[in-house]
Amino acid sequence: MVFLHYAKNKKSVRELFMEKSKNKVGNVLKSVKEHWKNPPEGRYIPYKEILSYSIGGIGVKFVLYTVSYIGLSATSLLAGAALGLKNGDLVKLNLIATVIGMFLGPLRGMIIDNTRSKNGKFRPYLIYAGIPSAVVTTVFAFLPFESMSYNGKLWSLFITYMMLQLCYPFYDQAYTTLVQVMSPNSTERADVITISTFIYSLAPSVMGFVVPIVAGFAGGLEHINAYRVIMPVFGIGGALLGIFSYAGTKERIIVSKDYSPKVPFFQGIGAGILNKYQWARSITSWFILLQAGVGNVTTWYFYYGIKDTLGLTTEQQGVLNGTLTTIIGAAATPAMLLSPFLIRKIGKRNLFIMYVVCSVFCFAGMYVFIEQIWVLFVFIWLRGFFSTFTLITDGAMNADVLDYQQYKTGERLEGLMSQFVGIIGTFVSMGVTYLIQTIIMQNHYGLVNNYDDLYNVSFREPLSKGMIALAAVGYVISLIPFITMYTLTEEEHEAHISVLKIRAALEDYATECLSEGELEEAKNIYADAVNELEICRDRIDKVKGKEKRKLKNKMKALQIVINEKDRFNDPKMIKKTEKAKELLSHSVEELYGISEPTMDKYNAANAMSESTKEEIRSKSAALKEASKELDHFHKKAYAYIQARKLLKQLEYYSHWSDIFSSESVEISE
Repeated sequence: MVFLHYAKNKKSVRELFMEKSKNKVGNVLKSVKEHWKNPPEGRYIPYKEILSYSIGGIGVKFVLYTVSYIGLSATSLLAGAALGLKNGDLVKLNLIATVIGMFLGPLRGMIIDNTRSKNGKFRPYLIYAGIPSAVVTTVFAFLPFESMSYNGKLWSLFITYMMLQLCYPFYDQAYTTLVQVMSPNSTERADVITISTFIYSLAPSVMGFVVPIVAGFAGGLEHINAYRVIMPVFGIGGALLGIFSYAGTKERIIVSKDYSPKVPFFQGIGAGILNKYQWARSITSWFILLQAGVGNVTTWYFYYGIKDTLGLTTEQQGVLNGTLTTIIGAAATPAMLLSPFLIRKIGKRNLFIMYVVCSVFCFAGMYVFIEQIWVLFVFIWLRGFFSTFTLITDGAMNADVLDYQQYKTGERLEGLMSQFVGIIGTFVSMGVTYLIQTIIMQNHYGLVNNYDDLYNVSFREPLSKGMIALAAVGYVISLIPFITMYTLTEEEHEAHISVLKIRAALEDYATECLSEGELEEAKNIYADAVNELEICRDRIDKVKGKEKRKLKNKMKALQIVINEKDRFNDPKMIKKTEKAKELLSHSVEELYGISEPTMDKYNAANAMSESTKEEIRSKSAALKEASKELDHFHKKAYAYIQARKLLKQLEYYSHWSDIFSSESVEISE
């Protein structure tokens, strides 16, 4: 009887569990259906848009991984093994390409920052840069290399590489940066990055499994025929799939609806240089560049090492390589599922620090167990697991840095912010390339042009250990600038977003362009900050330790919002406004020798209805046409216009109390 009673109760528990699980699934499905086209409360992005962005990401990554085969490095199986190009020649061409890239990077940033398209700032490049990248790689694969001279192969690779530098970085940056303007909510951006990364991680997993197998039956990755299958399938196919991220997404940036002049190149560079958090991120990344050679270790052991150690045929090696690469790619899955929890628990900054520390541990394991190929494989897997965290944190932190830039200067500068330290970064990259490929690989270990030497364990292992040790040193040093310079907290970032909403509302109030509920939201943000700060002050002496530190961070962030009221009472702002007044004491004709166009044409276009798709297209075309004359003027008189804008802001900030104390707000149509 007791047993029967126990069994009955056990069944009931099981049934209860099943019922609970069904309810959870039902709630998830209900939420998906409810928010498929309309985002949840407090969020900006509907689920349909997240899925479009994520699926498109699979295609984007297919293209980028395909492009990566065309590299100016002997460690590239295509350049070194398939085409038989010498390491020394490739290093020279790499240096030339890097110098040219010094100018291309900032130019690319300026182009992106000044993009004013009806389809957005970043989305157009998902079409106009993705498809050309795929076409170029495909055409390259089918060049008649079998009948080419050595110099013909060398220059074909170089020219193709430079052609790709003109288009694929736009593609990569557009997709990566797009999520940063899809929502002003930092937590939502991190969630979208997590989901999209989880989905588009299928790309390296699929390629990691399929490519080695295909290559194995096409003569191996050291034969050009393998690339004649890979390039069109994953290049062209990926570009077409990437259109999902263009067609199904929307850009949302917290700016006023008034005309915004394009940012001249040098003014944008000057603004970016003052961003301390961008410097912290950049310097950290430069030291992490020292890990560049570690990727070679994986290639060497998955291709040469496995084939040598296990005595496999080319076809067998291809299948095993694909399997192992897939298993390593699968390391990203649990890391991505864990990332949102860790971000909420310890924050993006601390998660990045954890990634660096754990990576150093993995490097140590790889170094010690370099002779044990399967133990080495475990540490490579662990490194893949921890590296996944950066896929989430990097995008989210970059967005936070851009928000800080907009908070400090009024300009987001997405393009230039990723390029303003690019010249220094280029020299660092050149130095690292020369160090790894010439000083270490070629001069010290003797890897010149006979890549079959990598089949020899006595040659392969010391070289691999050198790469691993260099990477570990770079990671350890990278912690210094990051910990000391990147001090942006989650609370401070939320405060920056709050201030941006207040500024946009005030400017739209002054220009009679308010959206429904926009000013009310700004008023509530400010009132809530004042009330919360009083509550925190009452609690601060009653708490200790970690809770007290957390409360102090919150108070600091709330003060940022509250201080916005007295923005123009700051000594720096007083000095800035005085300088602006002095500049405006002169006429435009006197300063620049040109006449200022009126805003009539732009204002008329801006007032056009947007009720239908046709009206939206008509308004966009009218705004584009009206902006041409204004853009020309603002390019020459940028400082003058910014000074006038600043004094205009001063005017409506002087009426802060009147605006924020009003009980009703008239909404413009």
